[in-house]
Amino acid sequence: MGQCCAKCKESPEVVSVGERQEVGRPSLTPLVASEESPDAQDVAPAPPVQPQDEPQPEAPSEPSERSTSASPVSAMKDGEALPSSPKGDYLDFPIMQDMKTIEYVLKSKVIVIMKGLPGSGKSFISNQLKKMYKDGVICSADHYFMKGGQYKFNADKLKFAHEFCQENARKAAVSGAPVIIIDNTNIQAWNYKYYLRLSKELHYTPLILEPQTPWAKNIKLLAKKNSHSVPKEALDQRLKKYEPALPLYYWWFLNEEDSSQILTLAQDWLKKSLQVQEFFRDFCEFSKLSSVEDMLMYYKRNEGPGDYKVLHATACVTRKGKAKNAKEYMAKKVVRDSLGKNFPLHIIGFVLTPRTYGARLRLGEEALELWGMDDHEVESEDTTSAPAGQQPARDGQVSLGDTNLRRGSCHSTLRTGESQLHKSRFHPTSDRGSRAHLTLGCAPKVHAKITGFDLMKVVSFEQRVVKNGNPEGSSEMFESFSIPEGELRTYGENIWVIYPEKEVHVSSLFSAFY
Repeated sequence: MGQCCAKCKESPEVVSVGERQEVGRPSLTPLVASEESPDAQDVAPAPPVQPQDEPQPEAPSEPSERSTSASPVSAMKDGEALPSSPKGDYLDFPIMQDMKTIEYVLKSKVIVIMKGLPGSGKSFISNQLKKMYKDGVICSADHYFMKGGQYKFNADKLKFAHEFCQENARKAAVSGAPVIIIDNTNIQAWNYKYYLRLSKELHYTPLILEPQTPWAKNIKLLAKKNSHSVPKEALDQRLKKYEPALPLYYWWFLNEEDSSQILTLAQDWLKKSLQVQEFFRDFCEFSKLSSVEDMLMYYKRNEGPGDYKVLHATACVTRKGKAKNAKEYMAKKVVRDSLGKNFPLHIIGFVLTPRTYGARLRLGEEALELWGMDDHEVESEDTTSAPAGQQPARDGQVSLGDTNLRRGSCHSTLRTGESQLHKSRFHPTSDRGSRAHLTLGCAPKVHAKITGFDLMKVVSFEQRVVKNGNPEGSSEMFESFSIPEGELRTYGENIWVIYPEKEVHVSSLFSAFY
């Protein structure tokens, strides 16, 4: 794909969207050094309630609550040198070695969930991450068993140890720690379910890391290497219970600040479009609304307790390995090696229909290697509405302008630059990756996945124009209207497309949703 010109790279234009309320990211006191308990995952963790009738472990100082009046986020200061990548074997993860990823993580919020048997190297990786991300926090059930600087494990207290770990993770997330590391074995999906819910609730990107040491599943070597003398028999039982982490989707995750700014940007484009009489009349017809104020609230976002609220672009639908070609995709080396890596995305337009409002993306060459969606999938009748039990018309629905995403919780990565599309501006994508998008909002009872189908319909219309005429000029196949900083077109069937004069570049983190 085309790259930014030299001029664009030298002087990128920062996107400024609305009034910004800065929110502080306090510095957090480090937790005690991580250890590995022999039976850390043998009891299902309960909801995070600190036990009142148990002797309390040595606890780290509590991070201060996030305050809307605090200073701006402080994990990454302008001009500050990036931390050095750790040296050593088996640390070849993008979050530790790729400098663009390290810079992005310092500006964002990531929960790293370690997963592996005792002795496999989880705590070593956790401590290396803590050295790199100094405002990060390690949370472990083992911390509960630290007494007077010594580790004193008690299997009867495991329930309390996990409550303690969960509570520490929640405090760190509320305070906005850029990196939260969960240093437990997490050998089964239910072991880390709480932390995945926490990432949804407080707008973190989840990242599961498994040590890549040669002995990670070698019982004899693990018995020698683990720090708490877990016997081979117990390790063997753990290995038999070991469950691979199977994602529902692979996404490019945006951080909370960028998500909030893009939603505001989308509202601004909708306001501009509503100044065009033809668009306003069409919107009135399909929405059954008559005022601009109501029209700006037509598209809704699901922001209930179980919804992932930050914006994200789907790279592949895997449904825990059950989707078509999912196992082949999950086994790809480029997919495994890219987990937790930063990728730039390019917003090149917006698509508005009676069903959805989406931001259209151009993917770079590296991102296209991860593209696993079918750009020619035919929409079936059962995709029009959300599946039973998942109807969006419920509590937690908000309009684009009323999002619960907080401004100032992360650093923005948004930049504007000259369009790289040139003569293909009005038919920017037609091949692999042309379905890539961010769902901004949907009409009532419409599932978010419909955004991709609406975009594919636009691509089809654009290609007809290319084959039958001049897409830069006038045509009977579409109507064009000039709006500030862009052009608005309709191809009929209540389908409208915004073609901005400039692209918006935003950073993302490639990871999985479970």
